[in-house]
Amino acid sequence: MHNRLIRSHTDAEAAEIIALIRGEIPATVTEAVDEIESQFPQYRQITSPEHADFLPITVERSITGFVEILLDKDTPLTETMEFFRHTGLVETRIGLTLEVSQAAFRHGAAIAIRRLTAAAEQHPKVDANIIAQVAAAVMDYLNRVAEATSEGHRTGRAMAVKGQRAARDQLAAAIIDPDSPVGSIKEHADECRWQIPDRLAVVSLRLPEQGRWPALSLPPEVLNGLHLATPCLVVPDPEGPGRRRALENGLRGWTAAIGPAVPVAEAAASLTYARRALDLAVAGVFPAGTLVSVSDHLPMMILTSDRVLTDELITRRLGPLVNNPKPDKHARRLAETFLAALDHGFVATNIAQALDVHPQTIRYRLRKLEALFGDDLAAPANRIEFHMALHAWLTTT
Repeated sequence: MHNRLIRSHTDAEAAEIIALIRGEIPATVTEAVDEIESQFPQYRQITSPEHADFLPITVERSITGFVEILLDKDTPLTETMEFFRHTGLVETRIGLTLEVSQAAFRHGAAIAIRRLTAAAEQHPKVDANIIAQVAAAVMDYLNRVAEATSEGHRTGRAMAVKGQRAARDQLAAAIIDPDSPVGSIKEHADECRWQIPDRLAVVSLRLPEQGRWPALSLPPEVLNGLHLATPCLVVPDPEGPGRRRALENGLRGWTAAIGPAVPVAEAAASLTYARRALDLAVAGVFPAGTLVSVSDHLPMMILTSDRVLTDELITRRLGPLVNNPKPDKHARRLAETFLAALDHGFVATNIAQALDVHPQTIRYRLRKLEALFGDDLAAPANRIEFHMALHAWLTTT
């Protein structure tokens, strides 16, 4: 006992004082546990068998660690500090906040100081000087324990965030996988506390080939799938109030497309359509740099879903206009006039106003179209096909 804290007494007297303190430990642990559970009911709510004795073990370890200080004032307490770092980690896992932990610790420490000091004072050779030494050692020790516990909480929170992120990544992957069982999706959702919506939509994203990515600021319930082979986002309740605007603002600067709203089990289909719309945006059919909605472009999505049939429709209905392998600007102006004419009943003044062109120019173009298409031009039975073919050709050439 050459490096003991109590140095003003013989080894025998110091051993007697420490024995008095040790004899008081069981009752001190019992009182501290009862008081902590009374003041902080969170500790009574720990029901996991794995942590059934968590509080008694923690209180006892804090007291026995202090006794180690009495025996050797320079002991490093490496194992004790590691124990309390682990304690903070466990408290985080079972839902105890650092604030509750520190308050409970201070409450228990006050009880321990009172009881253990009273036990030491039973020895005739204990005086105020010894009590002051013990009190100073206790405070230093408690500060070290509190910091170790705090460190454990910080580590626990970091691990929780990392685990939550991994769980959300797995959930996003499961949702867009057409072969994922519904039960598997629910398990992943429960793990990261994500409420499965009645309907969702998937956003397909084009990752920048170089340079920094634009900022991505989205509501917390949106799942981020940038790590997947097909970068995407999973958006619950896409038709909810303010959702569209929030997505557009959060995706500012990105080339992105959102698929139709579907039940969770059909998320893969929403992604397929979103991916097709994204390809059309990259090709210039839809505006890039904004959020393209499949639902806003259904006719064009349908027209471009089968390129062979679309080309057949264009050739069949617009052959006289587009048979040139490299259509010139004149052909494009005629096509735009043709489309406006279908929309405005072939009334020259209305077409001119829609296109901001002089009516005489429109009449000239209409005569050119009549020469190309003859009686087919105004036949009501042909209008739907003409309309579809013109839209497809103008947006893909």
